[in-house]
Amino acid sequence: MSHGEILTQKARYRARCTGLGHQASLQYLQALQGQDPVPAADNRDQARLEAAVFERLGGTIDYCAHPAGVAQVHPGADHLVVELDPKLGPEHSLPEHSLLSLLPTQYSGPDEDEGAPGGIAGIRLLGIDVAGAHLGLVGTDARVTLAGPAPAQWRTIVATRRTECHEGHLVPLWDAPALTSFESDYLAADHSWREEEADLAWVASGLLRRIALFHTASKPYCVRYWRHGLGWKFELRYEHDVPMDHEALLAYLTHPAWGMPLKADREHCVCKPCDCDQGAERNCWYTLDAGGGRSGEIAINFRRTRVGRDTGQEHERLVGAGAAPEWLAQALPSHNQRSAV
Repeated sequence: MSHGEILTQKARYRARCTGLGHQASLQYLQALQGQDPVPAADNRDQARLEAAVFERLGGTIDYCAHPAGVAQVHPGADHLVVELDPKLGPEHSLPEHSLLSLLPTQYSGPDEDEGAPGGIAGIRLLGIDVAGAHLGLVGTDARVTLAGPAPAQWRTIVATRRTECHEGHLVPLWDAPALTSFESDYLAADHSWREEEADLAWVASGLLRRIALFHTASKPYCVRYWRHGLGWKFELRYEHDVPMDHEALLAYLTHPAWGMPLKADREHCVCKPCDCDQGAERNCWYTLDAGGGRSGEIAINFRRTRVGRDTGQEHERLVGAGAAPEWLAQALPSHNQRSAV
């Protein structure tokens, strides 16, 4: 295979994984000869920060225009830019939800408190500019930029949060130059668990760097994921007439040259080509083994709805969240067919 053919394949892989266009991906790879199309985080701390962002994104609790509410990612070895959708569902701000779920606080009021910080202990807001809101992990060089809103909107979100903290007996910790004693005590209370989390942070980091695959390599109208022990569970929901394409999605995730070091195992699959079940709901289960036993695995449930299920409410929420009409026509074709009639 020629150098040009390999470069084209790498650009296609990067475009599918990140949501960036093919031409932009090609230019990136031409400028950085020898670079992997989706480089892994180059150190444990970078992976830890990206894993925290992945966990706290809002696409798992309501409909967004893209899976996890991420329109695009720009992965570099020592930095990740995450371009967020504007909305979490039809009514709420995803940038606000995402940033506030990450910035740490400490309760200082008169009531009893469990001692856990709000947000994520150790995350710091390093600055806001035209590129976005820059996050770091205290005491490290890890960097993630949340992009999307204009600087004025980010600053309003932070200023409003400061006011809410004052009124709610919360101390903002996201400006502290070092890890506070409150955060240190919290992290030390379960040190072994935190170490195990850090050891497996590369899994969530790798998924975030390839999050667009759940939108480009397959067409579920809904993507949900949540932490399960030290691993992750996904549920992908499809309309009945939409191919689940799980082989294509898994092939991208586990690509032998550019994918994550995971092994995909089929647990259960009922992708029947016939309608002998009268159009009943179908489920396929796959496990991606991240190594180290079952604690770090990724379980994915590909779930296709029964024939005739009304997805009008889902369509309405996706429209309200800003989903593209062209994508909706592919992910929810039955709604389009009913609308045409």
